[in-house]
Amino acid sequence: MNGIASVFLGPLQGLLSTFQSERHYKDDKKDEALNAIHKALLETKKYIELSNGVEDREKEYELAQLWAGASVKSRHANQELMERLRDKSKYWADTIEWSREEVLEKKIDFESIEKQINELLNGS
Repeated sequence: MNGIASVFLGPLQGLLSTFQSERHYKDDKKDEALNAIHKALLETKKYIELSNGVEDREKEYELAQLWAGASVKSRHANQELMERLRDKSKYWADTIEWSREEVLEKKIDFESIEKQINELLNGS
């Protein structure tokens, strides 16, 4: 009986190990995405707070790069979020000012992004 059990349990244990390592990999990628999003969010808030309404295109391109990087990393966490963050990057790179309605429609305002981050942190 033990020989038969080991024939069946061996592959199952290997499969379980594979699932555990894949989950660990996905968790690591999700954490990387969340860290990148947090960094982009904090740098953007800092820029807005300290700029006093004076535009700094060099800084805005840096923000666009941060949001683009967060977008790429978030593909492991959530496809919709990846697209929204890509739009956020375009927002900062564009020379044309987006309307408040466009920002809200695309859900790239701070509140919408923070809500999505909280959902990812809570496992939703």
